[in-house]
Amino acid sequence: MMTSPKLLSRLWLVSCAGIALLATLGCQRKEVPAVDTATDAKPAASVPATAPTPAADEVPAGVLRVYVWHCVDGQTLVMRNLVREQAIAIDFHDGTRRLDQTVSASGARYADSVVVFWTKGSTATLERQGASPVQCEERRADSLREDARARGVVYRALGNEPGWVLEAGPAGRLSWTTNFGQDRFDFEQAQAAIAPDGTTVYTAQQGEVSIRASIKAERCVDDGEVEFDHVVTVESGGQTLRGCGTRLNPG
Repeated sequence: MMTSPKLLSRLWLVSCAGIALLATLGCQRKEVPAVDTATDAKPAASVPATAPTPAADEVPAGVLRVYVWHCVDGQTLVMRNLVREQAIAIDFHDGTRRLDQTVSASGARYADSVVVFWTKGSTATLERQGASPVQCEERRADSLREDARARGVVYRALGNEPGWVLEAGPAGRLSWTTNFGQDRFDFEQAQAAIAPDGTTVYTAQQGEVSIRASIKAERCVDDGEVEFDHVVTVESGGQTLRGCGTRLNPG
């Protein structure tokens, strides 16, 4: 039985870096902080007020490339993290605005001549010239999904017993985080094939560790009534685990 995102959010702590960064070559077993693999529901730390300057395709540990905010006025804001530029870009209904980081006593404050967006942990305040401030809240599951999309991940799936997350792509990358975020394996040379019934099957092996992930386009609903577009089965270490997944990019 799958556990709803809301239920798992009470059980696990989130390690954003564990899902967001697939930098390790080959396959490794890593001890990582617990990850909420179903909903990824711990509030994210706000973008650091003084973020280091990483390489062009990197972000600091614990920081996502994309955050999704739901506001009390009904807006859903997608915020892209322009780390190297010390700025963010937010998609509004009337277009995308680039906001530069400014000095703040707490949290992270970004602004242009019209808009101020001030984040503190998992909450934020949106101030637009001529309008009242609007309170917003980060939706962790949405943020991690959109962050994976931005990284080029083709499929992202999750399940429980024990809690796990699978990311397939881009290219031959396959990331498998299991045991409620305690164990992670990164494969760089996974093979993908299409079965006669249309199921996409990823297989990978490094040393004694092997994995087979079958991803079928079929409606999948978890116990929390969250709907996905793929059914996913993962076989590894003598276990067969089932969960739900989403296609994020062409593969």
